[in-house]
Amino acid sequence: MNVQHLPFELERAGDRTLHGDWHVPLDQVAQGTVLFLHGYKGYKDWGAWNMVGDIFARQGWRFLRINFTHNGTSFDHPNEFVDLEAFSLNTHRRELDETLAVIQALRSKGTVDSHETLQGPLAIIGHSRGGGVACLAAAEWNEVHGRTGLEPVSHLVTWASVDDFQSRFPKGESLAQWEASNRLEVINHRTRQRLHHQWGFYSDFQDHQVRLNVRRAVEQFRGPSLVAHCKDDPAVDVKHALRLAEWSQDPTLFIMDEGGHTFGSGEPWEKAELPSVLMAMTQTTLHFLEEGRAAE
Repeated sequence: MNVQHLPFELERAGDRTLHGDWHVPLDQVAQGTVLFLHGYKGYKDWGAWNMVGDIFARQGWRFLRINFTHNGTSFDHPNEFVDLEAFSLNTHRRELDETLAVIQALRSKGTVDSHETLQGPLAIIGHSRGGGVACLAAAEWNEVHGRTGLEPVSHLVTWASVDDFQSRFPKGESLAQWEASNRLEVINHRTRQRLHHQWGFYSDFQDHQVRLNVRRAVEQFRGPSLVAHCKDDPAVDVKHALRLAEWSQDPTLFIMDEGGHTFGSGEPWEKAELPSVLMAMTQTTLHFLEEGRAAE
C-alpha cells in the first residue's frame, strides 16, 4: 500500500504553532487515526519513528507524529536542540494541553485533506514521558467529550512509559539548589549538550499535581490499553509497566526481554529496516488496534 506524507500545522492564538507529519494510506479509506507522542529529550523525527508511521499507514491507519513546541527543537531544525530557552520553559502541563489541542482539532474539523471530522477509532501512542502524557490526555479528553458530544479516544498505548512524574524530580539538597538558582542542568548524552530546566518545571507540576497524576488518569480511562516495555530498559524500569497494567481497566501487557528504552532503535537510524524489537512492538500494537477496530 502506498503512503502519502502530509504536513500537520495547528495554529493557536497566543502560543506557538504545533507541527507534525501525517502518514496517510493512499489506496484505501483510513479506518482510524493514531497520534504519536515523543518522549523527554525526544522529537517526532527521532530514530525510526518515521518508519513506524509508514508501517501503520500501510495497514490502513492515519498516523500523526507531532513535536511538542518546547522540546528544544525548532521548525527549521527539527532534529537538533537549538532552542534551549524553550526547553527550559517546558512543563508537563504544557505538553498535556498541546496534546488535547491536537485531539480537539482532529475530532472537530479534521486536518488531513478536508475540514471533516476524523471519526472512528483514535489511538494515542506515547513513548517514555510521552506515555505519561498520553495517559493524561486520553482520560481528560474522554471526561470532557461526554459533555461536548465529540468522539472519545478509543485506545491508549504506552511504549516504555513512566507511571508518574513526581518521583523523577530531584529531592533534598538538589531540589533546594534548583529552587535557589532557578536552574537544573541535565545532559543530553547523545549530543553532549547541557540543557536546563527553570524552577517553573517543578512548581507548575506541584500546582497541578492532581490533574497531572498518571495513576489517576489510567484508572479513569475506560478503553482498552496496551502497555509495552522491555525488561532491560535502563531509563524507565519495567516496574512502571507492571503498575500501569495493574491500574488499567482493560489492559494488555506486552513485555520483551531485550531492547532497551528505544526497542533497539537509535538516532540517527540509517538502516532500511526497523530493529527487530521495534518491529515486534509495532506489529503487536497494530494487532491490538485491529482487534479493537473489529469490535467497533
